[in-house]
Amino acid sequence: MSPSKEFLDALRKYDDYLIVAHENPDADSIGSMLGLYLGLKQLGKRCRVVTSDPIPSSLVWPHIDEIEGHSSIEDWDFRALIVLDCEITRTGSLKDFVTTIPVIFNVDHHPGNSQHADYKYHDSTEPATASMVYKILKGLDIAITPAIAYNVYGGIFGDTGGFRYANTTSEVLLVASELVELGADPAKISREIFETKSWNFMKLLGHALNNMEKNSSGEVAWMKLSNEDFRNFGVDPRETDQLVQYARMIEGVQIALLFRETEPNEVRIGFRSHQYDVRSLATKLGGGGHKLAAGARVSGELSSVIQQVVTETEKLLAHFRR
Repeated sequence: MSPSKEFLDALRKYDDYLIVAHENPDADSIGSMLGLYLGLKQLGKRCRVVTSDPIPSSLVWPHIDEIEGHSSIEDWDFRALIVLDCEITRTGSLKDFVTTIPVIFNVDHHPGNSQHADYKYHDSTEPATASMVYKILKGLDIAITPAIAYNVYGGIFGDTGGFRYANTTSEVLLVASELVELGADPAKISREIFETKSWNFMKLLGHALNNMEKNSSGEVAWMKLSNEDFRNFGVDPRETDQLVQYARMIEGVQIALLFRETEPNEVRIGFRSHQYDVRSLATKLGGGGHKLAAGARVSGELSSVIQQVVTETEKLLAHFRR
């Protein structure tokens, strides 16, 4: 689905934009923000890109140094807000400030997005918000520069798992091909997203793999990292979102889980599956996401949270097989 004429006309109408995405930004949110930021600047718009949390240090993308922190924007009177890849409630420490901006645009591909916005472009069939940004840029007749191509490709590449996930479509592969022709560097982007890790991260990964567990049937596997683990190995929990993929790789595993105690008694849970709707599990715990990839945050002691969620996961598998 392409953006509506009303949505595109509204983007042309306003002159200054604050562009934000979700807390703990990933490749899709960063690529989407920078791609749209650079495109709107071609139209003569005043734009600023802001995140509530630091960007991954492995990403060295064109204009990424122009992404600002929260404290730098409070003196600017913004007329319009663009929220990418999430709802306003997921913008972290930016939430209170951005809700004061009069006009809201929302662009997102996550199912269940209930954000009220003056102008909304939501399509849960899209593999990435960056692929939606590509359609916006095309709809505005914006020239795809090498810098835009690099960022938009990076966003798509990140949310399709390097074109390995089930959300990879023939359409998005054609878009990726065009972006490569226009300046994206697939090998460099792949290294930056998936193949550049610190020594401490690799040591933590070894610890997590060594302590991985599975249930009696072998269909549910999980990894766990305590707050103490993060302190001992000197790793920021935000670097570890994708560790759940290792549990999903195991032959016979139907649902993979990652438990990260990011603060004492605050546990972030990642859910992954090749075929089962794990979004329903995440939603039950107050989270959300996609059918095969979702997440939630739960308060409680780590071992108790693990026991609770594994039990719910086994119930879900039994329900699907009735």
